[in-house]
Amino acid sequence: MLLSPPPPPADFPGEAERPPRPSLGTGARIWLVRHGRVTAPDTAYGDADVPLSQEGLRQTEAVARSLAPLGARGVLSSPLQRARQLGEAVARASAAPLQITDRLKELHRGEWQGVARTEYAERWARERDAYWESTLTWRGHGGESEEEMVERAWPALIEAVDVATGGVAVITAHRQVIRALTAAALGVSPGASHRMELDPAHGILLRDASGGWILERTNAPSPGAPHAAEPPDGPPRDVVTQLR
Repeated sequence: MLLSPPPPPADFPGEAERPPRPSLGTGARIWLVRHGRVTAPDTAYGDADVPLSQEGLRQTEAVARSLAPLGARGVLSSPLQRARQLGEAVARASAAPLQITDRLKELHRGEWQGVARTEYAERWARERDAYWESTLTWRGHGGESEEEMVERAWPALIEAVDVATGGVAVITAHRQVIRALTAAALGVSPGASHRMELDPAHGILLRDASGGWILERTNAPSPGAPHAAEPPDGPPRDVVTQLR
C-alpha cells in the first residue's frame, strides 16, 4: 500500500504556480537518490528508523557502484539507517566525504505514524479534500507540513551545491524529501509534484544552472549510468516533461 496522499479529485482545479527557488548558477549537478527497499512494518512509519531489506541492501551497493565513476565531491545523507547506509556506500565507492544531517530526514507524520496501513488509508480518505486545498501547509496528522519540510531540507541542497563546486554531489534521502525539494527548485506546485515517480534506489538529477534549476533525470534506475535510451527526437525517457 502506497503511503502517500490519495489522488486529487477529478475536479481539482490545481494550485497557483509558485516561483522556483533561485539557483546559485554554479553548474553543479546534484543527484538526489532515494534509499532502497525496506523491511517495512505493517504500519505507516514516516521518519521512524526502519531497516533495509535484503533486496534494499543489494540495491544500495548497486547504486553506489553506478555513482562511483562520477567522482562525487561529497555526499550528504539523512541519518535514518535506510538512507544513511546508502550515503555510506556511495561515499566509500566515490572516496568522498560524508555528512549526516537531520535536515534530510523523512517527513514526520505526527499522530499517524505507527498506525496500521489500513487505518492510515482511511484517514487519508477523510482528509483528502482538506489536503488538496492546501498541500503546502496541511497538518491534519499533527506532524510536519510540506512547507516546514522544505524549509529544513533546502539548506542541505544548497550545501550540496557548495560541496560540489561545479562538479557532482550526492544526497541520499527519502521520497517525500526529494519530491518536495525538486518541486521547490523547479517551481512545481506540491500537488502536481505527486505525479513525479521515484522508486526505491532510483535518483533525480538537478543541475544548478545560471538561468535556474534544471531537471536532467528523474526516476533514473541506475543513478550515474548513461541514459538507457537517448531518443533522437526528445529528452531521455526517464525525464518527466509534464509536471505542472
